[in-house]
Order: sequence, then C-alpha cells, then structure tokens
Amino acid sequence: MTESTGPEAPWLRPAPWDGSARSLAEHADAVGQMMAGRARLWLGPFDPPAHLPAGFEDTVLVVPTSGSTGGAKAVAHPVASLLASQDATAQLFAQDGTVEGLPASGGHGHWLPLLPPTHIAGIQVLARAHRAQRALGLARVPLADPLPDLAAHFDAAHFAELAAPALAQAHDAGLPAFTSLVPTQLTRILADASADGARARSLLSRFAAVLVGGAATPPDLLARARGARARVRTTYGSSETAGGCVYDGVPLPGVRLEVTGPGPEGRLRISSPTLATGYLLPDGTARTEDFPADGPQGERVFATSDLARLDEGRLQILGRADDVITTGGLKVVPQDVERAIERSLMLRGLVAEAVVVGVPDPEWGSAVEALVVPTAQAPEPADLPALVRSALRTTGVPGHAVPRRVHLVEALPLHGIGKIDRAQAARIAAAHH
Repeated sequence: MTESTGPEAPWLRPAPWDGSARSLAEHADAVGQMMAGRARLWLGPFDPPAHLPAGFEDTVLVVPTSGSTGGAKAVAHPVASLLASQDATAQLFAQDGTVEGLPASGGHGHWLPLLPPTHIAGIQVLARAHRAQRALGLARVPLADPLPDLAAHFDAAHFAELAAPALAQAHDAGLPAFTSLVPTQLTRILADASADGARARSLLSRFAAVLVGGAATPPDLLARARGARARVRTTYGSSETAGGCVYDGVPLPGVRLEVTGPGPEGRLRISSPTLATGYLLPDGTARTEDFPADGPQGERVFATSDLARLDEGRLQILGRADDVITTGGLKVVPQDVERAIERSLMLRGLVAEAVVVGVPDPEWGSAVEALVVPTAQAPEPADLPALVRSALRTTGVPGHAVPRRVHLVEALPLHGIGKIDRAQAARIAAAHH
C-alpha cells in the first residue's frame, strides 16, 4: 500500500451481503479501495461513529464479532495489522519448496474466494489478492474472474465448476493458486463418491495451498484430504488477529503464543503484529482491555477465550472457556466429549457430526446433552442415542461428562462462516425435553 488512509477518508458500506456474485464483487471492490488507501471499510453491526475514539484514528477496517456476552461490538484494524497478516502468510508459503512457483512469487498468488466477505477470513482472501497485485506489480487483481456465486448450494460439482477456470487463470498468469474453505465445504468435496466428486478432488489437489479454518477440523478429515493429495493447511485465528495467525499448529513469523494456567493447559494469549487496535462499541466508545500491553517486551497481547495446550511450540485448541459446562459442581469441556465421539470405533460411520452443550437443570445446574447428526448407515433412530452413551463409557470420558440425553437432528446449527452455533444448539436440545 503506497497511500495513507487518513481519518477524512470515506467509510465504504457495501449493501447487505446476499451471497451473489454481484454482492461479492461489491465487497471485493471495497476491499480493493481500502487496500489502495482510498477509503475505509465498515462492516460493523452498527453505524460508524461521527469521530473515532482516541487511539483508533488509523482504523481502516471494522468487522463484527459477538464475544462471550453476545453484545454488539466491532473489531477495528489499522492497515499495518492487515499487511502484517498478509505478508506473514506469503512468507510462510514462499518457504514451501515443494510447490512450483511459490518461492518465485514470494508466496503471493491467485485466489479463489469461497468464503463470505462478512467475516475476517473471507475479507482476507480478497485482501491477499489485492496485496499480491501490488507486491508483484500485476496489471489486474489475481482473483477468480468472474467471481463466484456463493449463494448457490456448495457441493463437489459446484466446487469443480468454480475451481477449473480459477486454476486455468492462475496457470496463465504464472501464479500459484490458493483458496480457503471451512471444514463443512471440505467434507462435501471429499465425501462425494460420484464422478463430480472425483473431479473436484483432482482439482483440489492442484491448489498450492488450501486453508481450512473457521471451525475445528477433525483429524480424519485432514487425513482424507491429504490422502487425496490436497495441500491443506489448518488455520487458527479470529477477527482480533486479522484472521489465521497459526498454521498447522505453528505460529506465523512474528506471532508469539502463551498459555496461562497452573499446568500445561490454560487460556491462550497471543502477541502479534496482526492484532487489532481494540473493540468499537455502539455508543461510540472503545474497549482495549482485552489487548493489554503486558507482553515480555511491553508488547500488546490479545487475551483469547480459548483453552489451549502448547506441545513443543505446537498449538492445540481444547475449547472455549465460555463453553465449559458446570454440572453438579464438576466441569466439562464439551470439545473433549465431541472428540471422543469422533474417535470412537463403535460410532465410526454412524455419526456424521455432534455437538455437546449444557442445558439448564434444576438439580445439576446444567445437564450435559448432545445433538447428533446420524449418517445414512446409522441404526434405527431409537437405538443411536443409547449407542452414543454406551460408546462414550468405553472411552476416557468421565461419567459426569457423558451426555444425559442425546438428540438426533438433521443438521447442526451454524454461524455464517461454518462454526457451530452452540447457543442455538443448546436451545434445540432444551426444546426436545
């Protein structure tokens, strides 16, 4: 970026996202103007203030986030944090000597956008393409042309229809091709046993990198993707870190991770040049206490709500502290139970997805319950809940963490980016009583 976006630059506010190619083009143009220093981009859930609070004057991007309380707030980023994220990602890609063209392009490339540009992951896909144009001196932005219609149902056939021309355009430009998916999208590509599925997997293997994030990615899904020769990279990050700042469990260059707790597990704290300035609130004020300047060298740190473990520097996310269920005075990390369901040999091929939640209970405070999506091979509906509970009793899951009730559903409730909506899942479980 050569121009400096000042406080007098206009706020761009694209029309509400509807998934269409036209809507994606409007958001891509707004991201491009922001990256060129001609405008600021407001995607917050409330109107921008007349004047930004002190310390936030260099904000160029505002994106929504909910946080643990669900109250409306927005994350404010200066251009420096966005560029730091984009360039660190490119630096990581450039170090990959196994893919032709990556070192020569400096890790920049041609992007196929498949995520909504209302979340930081989708925004950064568009922004990385604009950064690549500037870094490589290209005549046009290396984005799929035409841009895809993301309102259409995503399946293997749809992916193949979009990926083939994008890969051809990247080849013609002499650039590596990249894309980003959520686990649900990757699952649909890998699970399709038709000719469309085979073609989609072949095309997927031609991308120099396929970022997978937005939600936890099951290990068996990653194994299947790598078995199909897809160069998948898991990402961890948030709106507060300008998107993924940890790839395959390893922090990007310049990112430092710390776990605070009495043992090897605890709350994750992140120091990084990609950190946001802080939160903007609907009343025009700001909040920065989640980004204290108390790092070892006085650097700012983001105190996440995630429980994590660091194993020889490699990050493992255990779950969110906000999600912990207290039942009868004992604590249950729902992700531990979900992983046990996923890994159970007794349930293999029977359970497609599962989420564990706490439901208010007059005796226990919260009762541990589960929503389960059965596969086509699952037994009679009346049998599967009991089988899930029996299977969990054969694992290391303690008795108080075994769901008291298991409810079968057709699909789990999701947020727009593909994360499970745990609050809605808890309401669904309660409604089954």
